[in-house]
Amino acid sequence: MPSGMIPSGYALVAGLSNTGKSSLLNALTETDISPVALQPASTRMPITAICTPGNAQICFVDTPPLESGYDWSIIDWVDVVVLVTDIKTFDRDLERPVVKHFLRRTNRTPVVLALGRSDFVKPKHRAAYVDRARYTNRFTGIVPVTPLLGFGITELMDAVLQNIPMRNRLFPRSIKTLNSRRFLISEQIRTQLFSLLPLEVAGETAVQVEETSQRDGRLYVRANLIVSRASSKGILIGRKGQTLEHINNLSTRAIGEFTGEECRLDLWVKVREAWTENKTDLLEFGYVC
Repeated sequence: MPSGMIPSGYALVAGLSNTGKSSLLNALTETDISPVALQPASTRMPITAICTPGNAQICFVDTPPLESGYDWSIIDWVDVVVLVTDIKTFDRDLERPVVKHFLRRTNRTPVVLALGRSDFVKPKHRAAYVDRARYTNRFTGIVPVTPLLGFGITELMDAVLQNIPMRNRLFPRSIKTLNSRRFLISEQIRTQLFSLLPLEVAGETAVQVEETSQRDGRLYVRANLIVSRASSKGILIGRKGQTLEHINNLSTRAIGEFTGEECRLDLWVKVREAWTENKTDLLEFGYVC
């Protein structure tokens, strides 16, 4: 084997909405790079995190939900897929047309099934769920996991590593993600919208980071919240600006925790009518078309 070869490759994290993909990515990579929201479909485009378990390197890719209409051509160049599903509903979920279509796309790619929310099942019953999943003869590995508790993460990492090929290191050790810092900051802000706004308003609000710089020893961020309807602007600002202030405070805290820096955030609300229906606008704001 040539000198310098290590297990090095790409692992795709996929699943239906609200199955805990982002939490799983964060647990596998020991980061908070992918924002987590209680509301479904908070991930809008792939978020990457590169980790180095032992003498290996894996670039994990968190993806939009299977229902999102995302272009799954990414499957053609990843080495392994981690399919996340709820342990209690996985058998029904695997029969859903969108999941069956996805699995057909992965017919040449190893797929590890992560049975999420496994803490909702008594330990003595988990093996029975794994056996049921094994009857499908579709998966190269089946691991019950609970990301927020750290349960099953080591076992899942081992299952992924078994399908990572030997090759030269893909990225320098200093590279932790393929996403820009500005994009990741915008995702931290966007996630806060789902906890404070009606779902239809949050889902139609884009976050556009105009500036990130250092001012007076702090990280300064200026960002626009762009709504698709004029009526949504008042909802976003709230009575006497209270909603916008709350969004600003939560986002400032989230950005600070993510970057490890004290942050000052300036948020502005703008209207761009029907941007959700304009492909050019969608691409500008970083959405999957």
